[in-house]
Amino acid sequence: MIDFADFDTDPNTSAPVVRETAEAIRAAAHLANGGDALFPCPKCKGSGQWGSARSYDWKACFACKGKGKVSKGVAAAAKGKVTKAVNLAERKAEFASANPALMAGLREISSWHNFARELLGKFEEYGTLTDGQVVAALASLAKVKEAQAARAAARSAENAGKSGEVGVDRITALFATATAAGLKKPVFRTSRLVIKPAKQHPGTLYVTDKALAGAYVGKIVAGKFEARREAAPDTLALLCAIATDPMKAATDYGRSTGECGCCGRELTDPESVKAGIGPICATKWGI
Repeated sequence: MIDFADFDTDPNTSAPVVRETAEAIRAAAHLANGGDALFPCPKCKGSGQWGSARSYDWKACFACKGKGKVSKGVAAAAKGKVTKAVNLAERKAEFASANPALMAGLREISSWHNFARELLGKFEEYGTLTDGQVVAALASLAKVKEAQAARAAARSAENAGKSGEVGVDRITALFATATAAGLKKPVFRTSRLVIKPAKQHPGTLYVTDKALAGAYVGKIVAGKFEARREAAPDTLALLCAIATDPMKAATDYGRSTGECGCCGRELTDPESVKAGIGPICATKWGI
């Protein structure tokens, strides 16, 4: 009969069970990890030093403690770390190549969209996204695009009421005269609006509003004012009044501010103050 109280006895053999000591287990593990064999340190390439060649600020390598050699386990762990990084980079490249629109969309909104930022974090960590994450990401991007389209439509509707036709023939003629007279940067100032040609877009006039700290409020293209959201409701009416009689707009500005509406300089001559424009600008602009 087997005595189960004897824990050092195998019930099948009735022979004492040999129990390994902690020292024997450590010794076996040491042999499995390479024993006493040493390998070049992967951090310092066996030099035992680490630092910058330019500054000559060399220090003992912390991985091998300046010995230049490490055990098989340490070398294998370093190699495994490199392999893991390479595999991660390959997974990221493969997933990004297969889902370019998805990744571009997530990166575009990640600065303010928490879910997109979270998904990008998962991508950086694992190199890919699960099928469920991809479905959720596409749904979020669709909602964002829908909301953006709705806001754009609302802005267009709002700006449409501020835009309209402006008879700018007289203003255009003034700029043509000023340019022919040698002015490189002609600017037409009025009591509130400032108009100037667009350098990169011939035939286009930019409009800014001094009441809005000089903000750009729209442009005039082919006789039509295209308002921006910042434009005040009365901007189109003001432009139409200026276009009807630009000379009056310029001189009214000069008389009310004491500055020439064409060059912006202070009017000091009594006749110029009365006229609302300096004699040189009056000649160059044909006013």
